[in-house]
Amino acid sequence: MRDGYKRFIIITIIMLSALLLTIGMTELRGGYGLFSFLKGQRPVTNEPVHLSVTPAVSPSDVPELTKLSIEYAKLTKSVMPSVVSINTAGSENSQSNQSLGQANWRKKNIKGQGSGVIVSEEGHIITNYHVIADKQQIIVTLANAAQFEAVLIGYDPSIDIAVLKIESPYTLMPLKFGDSDKVREGHIALAFGNPFGIGKSVTNGIISARKTSSSDRQVSLFQTNVAINPGNSGGPLVNVIGELVGINSSIFSSDKDNPSFIGISFAIPSNMVKKSFLDILEYKRPMRGYLGLYAEDLISPQTKQQLDYNRSGGVLVYDIEADSPAAKAGIRKADIIVSFAGHEVSDNENLMQKIHASPVDEDIELTLWRNKDLITINVKLEQIDAGIDTLKARQHSQEVNRSIIKTVGLSVSTLSREYNINGVRVTNVLKGSLADGKIQVGDIIYIINGRRIYNTQYFNQLLTSFAPNEETRFFIIRDNKRITRPITLPQINRW
Repeated sequence: MRDGYKRFIIITIIMLSALLLTIGMTELRGGYGLFSFLKGQRPVTNEPVHLSVTPAVSPSDVPELTKLSIEYAKLTKSVMPSVVSINTAGSENSQSNQSLGQANWRKKNIKGQGSGVIVSEEGHIITNYHVIADKQQIIVTLANAAQFEAVLIGYDPSIDIAVLKIESPYTLMPLKFGDSDKVREGHIALAFGNPFGIGKSVTNGIISARKTSSSDRQVSLFQTNVAINPGNSGGPLVNVIGELVGINSSIFSSDKDNPSFIGISFAIPSNMVKKSFLDILEYKRPMRGYLGLYAEDLISPQTKQQLDYNRSGGVLVYDIEADSPAAKAGIRKADIIVSFAGHEVSDNENLMQKIHASPVDEDIELTLWRNKDLITINVKLEQIDAGIDTLKARQHSQEVNRSIIKTVGLSVSTLSREYNINGVRVTNVLKGSLADGKIQVGDIIYIINGRRIYNTQYFNQLLTSFAPNEETRFFIIRDNKRITRPITLPQINRW
């Protein structure tokens, strides 16, 4: 009896142990067991899962959207092989200021990223000048991931483009230049590039506005709502048939501390890009007419009434550069340019296009409205200095250059690439200097005498070139607003 009881106890223990082991293994495998029951959990049933097999809307219900989506994909696939990524490396001289206002210099290594577009079967690539400025190495990556070191053929800082060339064993697919004069507000546009270096991408939007320059040293720009970010610079802006209508250049951000895309980006129109590109190939530099004036559309009824001007069209001159072709020809402030070379001037953009496209060193007839009367004068356009030649600055000794900078009184720092705005930020204004009371700490200077600024080195080259020889005009952004008219500092007469 006692042995039978022992055997019963042993068998019971073995069975309970086996049961507990089974429960434990079930729990470990994610199944439902005693512990789950004690925890109040419900067993998971093996009921079938039914997934939807019907879209919310049938393609036949939205045929136009379906077609549009397919067409976007076709367009993107066709353009992508023409887009390249650009990585750069180099060094630049950085300026720092001590308390006594003496400028010190140090060299620092810099790297950069950008985008570009193939425009010829021979391997010519267009990108932004600021992407390759002061860089000693330029590496181009094609859509098939092949990499080549590019040769810099030429550049046009005044409109922010550069021309590169690669030797590739692969067949290249250049984009066709479109006619940017036909681009209108509301037209669909797509931007291609390599934002933040993460790889090729495409964004889309519309042309928001055509931003006309007030100076014939600059060119008009397209404003778009297409998303552009650091790394997109230099990439193509295309129309709905894949034609190149612009080169993406910059954005405007209202947040100086954390700049980001807020729906305002800018692109350089393709017609100006194409002309500069062909000029660089033929002449090794851009070739554009230059008159040397600042003008604006004449749309204010009060201004028209004040000038007793009752005609349509016309452009009001509000400033003249010293010793410019306009000054030599006798054009004055408050003149209204009515016609240029026998053609009526409808607005400021129309006038600037005529100036840029006109031959230099040839007499051109202008009709002006002055003192309530029409007069005719002849002007001779000169070749624009696109900011390529800075020999004047290099001819000065370093000591003289430092003295010039101190007299002007500006210390600046290069904007970080996150801003995606080309320019320099004012970090100090020396008390009693020429800039004191006119330019403020925090101002962003993006143009000097028609030349776009990309870094502190180029800023100082231009400043030491211009300041001893002529008035210096600064275009600035202050408190996130572009001041439309330049701040002018007088010539440093003693140089």
